[in-house]
Amino acid sequence: MRIGLIGAGRIGSFHAAALSRHRDVGSLLIADADPERAAELAQRLGQTAAPGVREVFTWGVDALVITAATSAHATLIEQAARAGLPVFCEKPIALDLPGTLAALAEVEAAGTVLQIGFQRRFDAGYAAAREAVASGRLGRLHTVRVITSDPA
Repeated sequence: MRIGLIGAGRIGSFHAAALSRHRDVGSLLIADADPERAAELAQRLGQTAAPGVREVFTWGVDALVITAATSAHATLIEQAARAGLPVFCEKPIALDLPGTLAALAEVEAAGTVLQIGFQRRFDAGYAAAREAVASGRLGRLHTVRVITSDPA
């Protein structure tokens, strides 16, 4: 399978590394608003860097992973839908509800698949915290502070 990845920042690097190790991924095309950052990540992983974001849609990828800046998510989802590509996109879909609805309408009209990444939902620590709050075991909470890091 040929995967395109747009967004070579922190979370994009995490996904790119995981995809590079996956046995079903034959090639990974990495793009970023900063072509140098895409090239550095691609070189580090032995993958291919696209000269720009637009090229991802013309290189014959089978699916797209969007880890770009949040402000670009909706537009990229819409472009991918029009290209008939299934998409995995990091949360959120858009910066506002109208943008979210417009992106979802494009996906539905195209008949493609969109999955939004939110890995913490089923994390054991989060599940335990939710259960503790929901059960009342912690009493009435006023403020909750959470510090997280990406999985290693």
